[in-house]
Amino acid sequence: MTTLDSRPELHTDPLEDVLRPGLLRTVLQPVHDVVSGTAVALEAFVRGPADSALASPAHLFRAAAAAGRTGDLDRAALQAALAGAPAAAGTTTTLFLNTSLEGFTTPPQVPAGLDLVVDVPARALLHRPGAGVRLLRRLRALGLRVALDDLGAGPDVLALLPVVRPEVVKLDLRLLARRPAEEAAALAGAVGAFAARTGALVLAESVEDEDDHRTALALGADLVQGWGVAHPARPQDLPAPTGPLALPAPAGPVPWGSARTRTVPADVAAAALTHLRLRTRRPQAPLALVSLGGPPARRAAADLGRVAVRAHADLDGHGLAVLGPETACVVLSRPGRTPAERELLVSHDPALVADVVADALAAEEDPAHESADPAPRHPTLTDVVAAALEADRATGTGTGLLLVGVDGTCRRGGREAVVRRMRRAVRSVDRWIPLGPDLVAVLLTGLPRAGSEGVVERVADALLLAVELAVDDHPAMSVSIGASLAPTRALTAAEAHRQAAAALESARGAGGSCARIWPV
Repeated sequence: MTTLDSRPELHTDPLEDVLRPGLLRTVLQPVHDVVSGTAVALEAFVRGPADSALASPAHLFRAAAAAGRTGDLDRAALQAALAGAPAAAGTTTTLFLNTSLEGFTTPPQVPAGLDLVVDVPARALLHRPGAGVRLLRRLRALGLRVALDDLGAGPDVLALLPVVRPEVVKLDLRLLARRPAEEAAALAGAVGAFAARTGALVLAESVEDEDDHRTALALGADLVQGWGVAHPARPQDLPAPTGPLALPAPAGPVPWGSARTRTVPADVAAAALTHLRLRTRRPQAPLALVSLGGPPARRAAADLGRVAVRAHADLDGHGLAVLGPETACVVLSRPGRTPAERELLVSHDPALVADVVADALAAEEDPAHESADPAPRHPTLTDVVAAALEADRATGTGTGLLLVGVDGTCRRGGREAVVRRMRRAVRSVDRWIPLGPDLVAVLLTGLPRAGSEGVVERVADALLLAVELAVDDHPAMSVSIGASLAPTRALTAAEAHRQAAAALESARGAGGSCARIWPV
């Protein structure tokens, strides 16, 4: 192979010279297992000749696209990557290769010991789905594995996941961070669900710092890649492999109770619950929810709408399990080796989540699980509303339920100050029920049937005014209120709770400080 030091004289067309054998450079970036932190694969990136106008990949590929020679550049880059990839004798090295839709028109000569995974760009696949399917068929015919690259730009590519059937799905954390929080969480959750169904591996790319690594753990990624994990390097600068660089085998279905956990910082476990809450706040169908204990889980559970069935599992840990026609996820964390660590389980396996829900329901309804002297059960918000509704029915009066969400950021102690101001704004006869640091229920009882909606509106206005008066001190704070009335709009306490939660989501979606009364 011609080396850079002995390369021939360049001609007037820089691109033509670059495409000649031996002039493209290859750098390799390790891919690491998120749990063990060991390198399990390499990804090849192409570079133009050093100190030339086409040294950077951006300039190189723009020039090729302008000349209509992207496919030629892909094939030249492929040969350079295959020639430069290291492999230890008698072992296998997994190598990720990038390609355009015009790449891989002819079978490459793959050296022994290399296991190829070809990255197919998600955005190009959406732009030209026909060319993408033709490329996929060529790759499958060659016996190669596929990675779907750059997920995070938007949710549309999820529609093609069953068509692509990638062995690896790459979540780009940099692109994901640009999406609205709920959309990003839903996209990541859909990828996790696909991986659970098919055995695909989830690779979090663009991991640039410790915060990104924590996000990858919270999302349940299997692999990580980025400058915060390992820098790209020339093949000769990488440590010689002492064993195989092979992707971990996909985890098959495992029974509940034997599912594996990973050791994470305590705040990562809380972040995993946040992602679960964000992607299930606006479900399209009713959910079954099992609380596994812990204040973060209780806050997340209180913020969900359309919950048809609730249960509690007496497990040694904290978390939530959420199951529905389009949703299945469990987040469970247990104490780790130190107070700063937790053992975290994030699973999208529908069978495993269904087992969690079934075990919790069976334990609640089976007297054999009850002790002789059971601990007193703390009433839920639905229990409290049910008792109030029963008393109001006996007197011919009504019950109002307001769910008040405090959103935004403020300086230390500011949130508590705003909540105290709101507490003073409601009537003395109203019941104030804290559900978490950013969620409160206000229960109104003894309402006259004819004017109950007016009373709810006045209380909501007083709460909104309390926050409006604090806007100078806390400009980033806002309050969202969702309300329901029983028995005029809801016949049961569970229905009133669901309606108030749905109205709260509508108010939050309107932006700023806002109140909604069901129906919205």
